Amino acid sequence: MTDIVVPMARPSFDVETENAMIDVIRSGWWSQGKKTEEFENKLNNYFSSNVVVVNNGTSAITAALLAHGIKSGDKVIVPDFTFVATSSAAKIIGAQVLVADVDANTLNISPESIENLIKKHPDVKAVIVVDMAGMPLDLDPIIELSKQHNFVLIEDAAQAIGSEYKNRKIGSFEHTTTFSFTVAKTITTIEGGCIATGDKKILEKLFQLRNFGRAGDGLYVHKLNSVNFRFNDLQAVLGIKQLEKIDKFIAQRIKIAERYTKEITSFSFQSSPDYATTHTHMLFFLFAENKKSKEDAISFLRSNGIDARLPYLPLHRQPCNSEISDSICPNADEIYDRSFTLPIFNNMTTSECNLVIEMCNKI
Repeated sequence: MTDIVVPMARPSFDVETENAMIDVIRSGWWSQGKKTEEFENKLNNYFSSNVVVVNNGTSAITAALLAHGIKSGDKVIVPDFTFVATSSAAKIIGAQVLVADVDANTLNISPESIENLIKKHPDVKAVIVVDMAGMPLDLDPIIELSKQHNFVLIEDAAQAIGSEYKNRKIGSFEHTTTFSFTVAKTITTIEGGCIATGDKKILEKLFQLRNFGRAGDGLYVHKLNSVNFRFNDLQAVLGIKQLEKIDKFIAQRIKIAERYTKEITSFSFQSSPDYATTHTHMLFFLFAENKKSKEDAISFLRSNGIDARLPYLPLHRQPCNSEISDSICPNADEIYDRSFTLPIFNNMTTSECNLVIEMCNKI
């Protein structure tokens, strides 16, 4: 087996960050504390919103659903093409998941797809939308739909920190938005995530839900039934240092994506509409002509040290989702059959980028 020369992702780390994390270790306070609060405050400023950090992105979605009162038996719409956590967070609390097809070019759920499902299921309680690969979806018509049909809108922006819709940061809107900070993301806390909301009542519930439903730290009074979604100060100081560099990280990802798009000649790419004023490219998708040529491309790239990856299997085709296996989502199926991803990360070198482009153009 050929050794991987250019990995899918590689976390950025420096001595300053290392020293800050050692300071936390030496302080004797490793669990959720002042550094977690500092990280939240910096995220508040970044998003111009109200932020709660949690232990991972899936917990962020789960807590957001619970904070909005979504319960067992409620119907929740999710896009068919997404990482499984978008649906599993809803299913784990007993919600009934309905899948909507996505746009074949942007890879994001469309307002029309949502509306068509709501016409069949007018009792839908929530819709979770996803900014695939960091590409902002068209929010305005979806926000309007949420008002018109009275459903809770939750944006799964796990891959989209720093992305902007019509020059406004994802996470700065009134509706609840969730993010992930796993190692492949634009900024990382190893594991971790956060929830941003413009609703102070939802914010209060989120703080309680994060901590076993407690009324406050140190109190054994529990207002809500919940579990442990807490963060810790060691990860928080890593997040603080990562957030300081986020603009540099995003600029590098955009630069790489622009080179890929201009210099790779054998494939087509995820489209970027005008409303997506900043696409942070947490992932980089490209399309082959058909399933066989996609598989051949991945095999060739991996045999030459490039960590090309398969896309997400659509939710209705996942073995854990047999109850929705008869869903019809042709665009999601086509995306799976034709697309794959290339390496892209914050500290990717020019020579690594050159090698990816060279190998792609040899296919």
